[in-house]
Amino acid sequence: MKKVVYIVCLIFLSCEEVIDVDLQQTLDQIVIDAELSRPIGSEEGQLQVLVAKTYDFYGSETPAVTNANISLHVGDESWNVTHQKEGQYSVDIPSLVADTSYKLSVEVDGKTYIAEEELVLSGSFDKVVQGDGQLFSGTETEALITLTDLPDLENYYLFDFGYNNLLVTRDRFYDGKEFTFSFFYDDLFPKNTVVNIRMVGIDEAFFSYMQILLSHSGQNGGGPFAAATSTLLGNFVNPNDETAIALGYFRVVEQKSLPFTAE
Repeated sequence: MKKVVYIVCLIFLSCEEVIDVDLQQTLDQIVIDAELSRPIGSEEGQLQVLVAKTYDFYGSETPAVTNANISLHVGDESWNVTHQKEGQYSVDIPSLVADTSYKLSVEVDGKTYIAEEELVLSGSFDKVVQGDGQLFSGTETEALITLTDLPDLENYYLFDFGYNNLLVTRDRFYDGKEFTFSFFYDDLFPKNTVVNIRMVGIDEAFFSYMQILLSHSGQNGGGPFAAATSTLLGNFVNPNDETAIALGYFRVVEQKSLPFTAE
């Protein structure tokens, strides 16, 4: 299921000649996708971490890492992050506040990867309703998303529409205002079925990271752990060995989800 926002260009090419493509094998690299978040208007947070390894272009499953040692450090406090299933780790945090440094440590195969971030505040996710707009086929489902941006700040947002549909946006043209935009699901989107649409307030660095990640793989097949055309580095570093690379990103954010049901 693919997303379509405002303008979509599809180019279809036909060719009878068979072309053999020798795809480069990806290196066996660690990928860490980590989010420490709290609901907008709340202080209690939760850390969720996915640890995996990259796979080849034709791979169908993400190789999960189930033996990582993960901890979160805030000043003199620390929390051990527990493995749940299939490379997914989580822990609840009683208080997640602004202007505080949160350091995530992930140890895999004897190597330690560190990322450190502060909480990014978010505007409000006000509502989502079904619209009657259409694009080319006339069978799409329009979701009208309304948010209210924080004034006098450079705000960035990540939207997760479910079914691997992601979108990033910035407040360049709607700073401090209520803003409504359209998102179109394709004709395979199920009717009378609830999907939770999630908005996350992010910073400029993660906004740029997601733009590149989505252009590499996320919206056009494959996935964030598949081999990309180039190596996309996140914010993890190895303090003892700069040549030891972990892909992925750690962010500390506010978020909100709203249910949407197409009729």
